[in-house]
Amino acid sequence: MRVLHLSPTDTEGGAARGVYQLHCGLRTAGIDSRMLVQRKFSDDPSVVTRQFDGRLSNALYERLDRLPLKLYDWTHQNWWTVGWLPFDLRRAVDRLKPDIVQFHWIGHGAAPIRTMRRLHDYPIVWTLRDMWPLTGGCHYSGDCEKFLAGCGACPQLGSPRSFDISRWQWQRKQRAWHDVSIDYVGLSNWIADYARHSPLTAGNRVSVIPNGIDLERFSPGDQAAARAAWDLPQDRRIVLFGALFGTFFGVTERRKGFEYLREALQMLAAQGWADGAMAVVFGAEDGDLDVGLDVRYVGRVRDDGSLASLYAAADVMVVPSLQENFGKTAAEALACGTPVAAFANSGLLDIVDHRQNGYLAQTCSAEDLARGIAWCISEVIRDDRLRRQARRKAVEAFDIRSVVERYISLYEGILERRRPAPASTRRPAAA
Repeated sequence: MRVLHLSPTDTEGGAARGVYQLHCGLRTAGIDSRMLVQRKFSDDPSVVTRQFDGRLSNALYERLDRLPLKLYDWTHQNWWTVGWLPFDLRRAVDRLKPDIVQFHWIGHGAAPIRTMRRLHDYPIVWTLRDMWPLTGGCHYSGDCEKFLAGCGACPQLGSPRSFDISRWQWQRKQRAWHDVSIDYVGLSNWIADYARHSPLTAGNRVSVIPNGIDLERFSPGDQAAARAAWDLPQDRRIVLFGALFGTFFGVTERRKGFEYLREALQMLAAQGWADGAMAVVFGAEDGDLDVGLDVRYVGRVRDDGSLASLYAAADVMVVPSLQENFGKTAAEALACGTPVAAFANSGLLDIVDHRQNGYLAQTCSAEDLARGIAWCISEVIRDDRLRRQARRKAVEAFDIRSVVERYISLYEGILERRRPAPASTRRPAAA
């Protein structure tokens, strides 16, 4: 069985790392897995790049794909992909001769809307790594649910018109996909439930399979040794969070909830934590971050071993997202025995069990988030129960080996359904 994964990159970015871990897990299990990407960052020979027939650079293609958004008051506070430029993936896919074509994150113009129709004779799996397949173009909808009824007057674009690019894109998706059989996979029950109700995806099979975690790489480590490796103080409580306030390709993601985290940390500082705790930020090299606590920036962490060590050094990982399809950093932290404080919403509800392996705060309540951070640290100081339960949740729910087995079972079921019925069971032709 050959599975071909389509993704903008192989290892750059959280979604890509999730795809690459699945790809490697499948190969370890004996599946002939390949990746077809726009930009390759690894030296893995099973990852193949494509260059849009050599006519446009990837960077230029991404800029051109966003060009229609200049007609709107797009605030860059969330990802918005148009996917309007034509290019042909068919030849690149045909060369690799897959049995299954699996789509993942579709950003940067990685696949135009009509791609699915052009590949309709292949079995297609689409892992929903955000909401773009369900919407007129946004990757996360925030409080808006217009995508359940055709989009229009898009609040993220500042559009007052009922027929705008969001509705146009939504209708293009509906026309292109309405008779294409696609097996959708939600990383969480939250997004899977939306997929079952969205007119763009309803009627297709929807499964729930989370991101997988390599539990050998992400495992509890000696906290003192981890702190020494990162040059962090041994006598302070470490509050860890990642790239929650920075920009990525010029897009500031407010859904990551940094404003609430900042307020929560300032509350803790006012309660007397300033001398005994510090914040550690990964994903940013530097910044002017006033949270009332000392802040250490450790930059982008590109290898899993270093990231696991950073989780082990922390007393609590904070993931204050307002919407999160899965929350991979939360699952990785649990695997390293580090409790997680998060808001009780979206895919994080599948990861954090309130007061069992972390704390689920009321969404948009900085006060409750501060309470959750303090509770996690207090529990860690008291004994190792919270850490043990964090690790147990990761082992039971996110082991990459069990995730791979579930995907293989899905692929086998799809291929079995597409096999022609034996001649003896076919109905005779009408006279």
